[in-house]
Amino acid sequence: MRIVPAISSSYDIGSLGIKEGTATIYSWKWYHSVPALALWIILALAILLVRGNRDPRVLLIFIPIFLVHLLWSQFQSILGAPSDVLAVFSALIDALAIGMAVLLLLAYKLGNRNRFVSFLLALIVLVAATIVAIVSYQAWSSGMAFEICVIQALGIVTMLLVFVLAGWCCRKRYGPWRFMLWLALWTIVISLVAIITYFLISEGPSDPLEELIRQLPQVLLVALIFAFCIYVLNLPFMILAFVTPFFSERFYAYFHLKSMPISSSSGTDSEHLDKQSTGTEKPRSGDLEQTE
Repeated sequence: MRIVPAISSSYDIGSLGIKEGTATIYSWKWYHSVPALALWIILALAILLVRGNRDPRVLLIFIPIFLVHLLWSQFQSILGAPSDVLAVFSALIDALAIGMAVLLLLAYKLGNRNRFVSFLLALIVLVAATIVAIVSYQAWSSGMAFEICVIQALGIVTMLLVFVLAGWCCRKRYGPWRFMLWLALWTIVISLVAIITYFLISEGPSDPLEELIRQLPQVLLVALIFAFCIYVLNLPFMILAFVTPFFSERFYAYFHLKSMPISSSSGTDSEHLDKQSTGTEKPRSGDLEQTE
């Protein structure tokens, strides 16, 4: 790569000075970009190593990832933050988007077990995706890296808690619209709690309650923006889970609520789905209990 600093035409001084500076040669190898592919490698492994994901329909998972990237690219110009801060945010948005995709792809493995264990496994997936993103993008170089990582931790916990609470509210009566309305409500509530807690802790030894009351409008605005971002990030994945049977089965397998439609995905892979749908395999006892 050859970099040559040039003088703008509006400042052309003619023969009084040079128009171009000294060229700088920078050697760029193709493998310099390999670390940035680490998140995508994790996504590829989730597709290739799980037998139930070896299906052309699994490629639909890239649609919500693309939509999240598109929305983030539009939001960057509105945010108006420094480029190094935006780089850190981009890495963490990638971590959340690909982490959510991996959660959907591994729903058979993470669901159908104790709810607390499922929550912990989902937490591990999102934290691991965040660590990989920070290391591969070298996001720690930003001066605000620590603060942004704290916000990321709040985002991960908020994303998972709102799903748990929305599922709990739909345990007796489930429907896509009902689930999304509860998800919106709990996203606002948990975001308010998370941002207020962060504000009180970050205030240090000064009187945090008095400062909170004084800055309450700003804190509420930040909490609502935070909730909006979390909900919009979840929305493309939820639409995919609601409109495509391939991912609906995974969504049901993770939550396995009694009020959900009886899922034929009680097995661990799509092979069991195909056998049961064609009648060549008898329903498992778990399916019979769920029907009853």
